Amino acid sequence: MRIFLLMRAKRRSLYVCMPLLLAICLMLVQEVQAQGIVKRAIVLSNPHSVALHQGQLIHSGAAPASAAIRPTNNSFVDTIPFWGSDFTFNSNVYPFQMVGTDPSQQASTTSIATEIIPLNVVFADGVALDGTQKVAPTVASPIFQKADFSSGNTQYGDAIQRAEFWKTISAQNPNYHVVLRSPKVFSTFTLHVPASMGVEGVSKRTGSTVGEIDIDWFDLQLQTLLSSLKISPRTLPIFLTYNTFLYTNFNPSQCCIMGYHAELAKTSASGRSSIYTYIYSTYSDAGLFGTFPIADVSALSHEVSEWYNDPFTDNQTPTWSSPLAPQYGCNSYLEVGDPLVGIGFTVNGYNLQDEAFYSWFAKQPISLGINGQFTYLNSFSTPSPTC
Repeated sequence: MRIFLLMRAKRRSLYVCMPLLLAICLMLVQEVQAQGIVKRAIVLSNPHSVALHQGQLIHSGAAPASAAIRPTNNSFVDTIPFWGSDFTFNSNVYPFQMVGTDPSQQASTTSIATEIIPLNVVFADGVALDGTQKVAPTVASPIFQKADFSSGNTQYGDAIQRAEFWKTISAQNPNYHVVLRSPKVFSTFTLHVPASMGVEGVSKRTGSTVGEIDIDWFDLQLQTLLSSLKISPRTLPIFLTYNTFLYTNFNPSQCCIMGYHAELAKTSASGRSSIYTYIYSTYSDAGLFGTFPIADVSALSHEVSEWYNDPFTDNQTPTWSSPLAPQYGCNSYLEVGDPLVGIGFTVNGYNLQDEAFYSWFAKQPISLGINGQFTYLNSFSTPSPTC
């Protein structure tokens, strides 16, 4: 029997309430709170929770869990396929790891098994929001199906990666791909939310029922479920909800997180190390955030692309800030979606988010990206500003 010693998970979250959306977010929060009474328990939060304080993304607690098991290659750790390299800026070396294989080496296609675990979220008053009904449209989206992108006819995540390193790929490895296999869909898991950990209500803007859950309590449920389902660390599990947002610090007013990607490191009794990576995302109705292109799989597109670029949530970069997403403050992580929350485009009727490229974070004066761009939509014309 294999016995695992559980280590704390780390995660990177998608905050949608930047200043442009603040009024909309506050309205959404007020609508939910007006219809549900929240009794918040005073409990200790996860030491590695992600909290938003005065516009700054703060990571509290001890050293990251993966510091003891930082993967260097797949022969030392059981996890997803990945490659690693580094870059230098101002005499500082920044190592990083990404999903797949090195695009500067021999062309290859990396195919990664995926799972979707739909969650039926039941609140204390009996109201349920069931992610099961959004599995089919998620599977039919460009996250899993081929579509036309500037970098080729392929899936969204692969298209972004190809565009990100286009100068190298187009010249050396035009057949380079990193794709997600058609997902295995698990039976729906019903998650009962205590009154102290969540609340639901009806949006006056759309008439849709929306829910809010504390992120620390929620992520502990996902970690437990991840272990009980015996999912392989070599796959990508995606936990899917419907119109369900997360908040921090046990305070529904500190909403709204639409998704996150995380890693969970484990060591067996024999000493074998494993790193599980996983994604949580909600499928949201159009109009909840006004006219902003934040709906259906936009949150999932954000997290999938970030998982490609920072699967173990520890790729650090020189400091950066984004005028389009100041809620992240002065940051230093290679999280390609964070600088561009609320900037999107549609493909085959689905909302997808723009993503910043590696060259933007590395502050390269000439981008490796497609057409010399620093983001897929060319939202930034220069490398990231130092803060």
